[in-house]
Amino acid sequence: MKPIILLGLVAVAAVTLGMGSLTNVITLNVQDFGVGDETIDSPIDSAVVKFDIQATLGNLGFFKNYINDCIISSPEDIDAGSLIFCKLTDGNGDVISEGSKTVNPTLFAGNIITIPIDDINNALVQNVHDVLIVVQGPKI
Repeated sequence: MKPIILLGLVAVAAVTLGMGSLTNVITLNVQDFGVGDETIDSPIDSAVVKFDIQATLGNLGFFKNYINDCIISSPEDIDAGSLIFCKLTDGNGDVISEGSKTVNPTLFAGNIITIPIDDINNALVQNVHDVLIVVQGPKI
């Protein structure tokens, strides 16, 4: 099995709190991993990350916004059997909620995959500081 090969960090909290919704411009920082003298190449160099946000009426009559799904696409193909994680982190870098999905069949360039967040009760938009996208290559 290939190890984890892509990490992306995306700042979202400031935009969400200020505007009530997410902007469509998200910077993705890609990081390759090395093992000894070797480098494990990322299967993709960039990705587009969007969110499905669910509004729920709270006890005091105010709406609370939760991240329901991460919606990911890439300008490059992602092989069938790859596993994609979407991890929502707080200001301390701790994962507060996450979701994952296996790519099946191959996710061709420009197509989207929707990754449901497992515990949306912890995915309150105002508590999410960063989003970590991890792509793990298929088992060989």
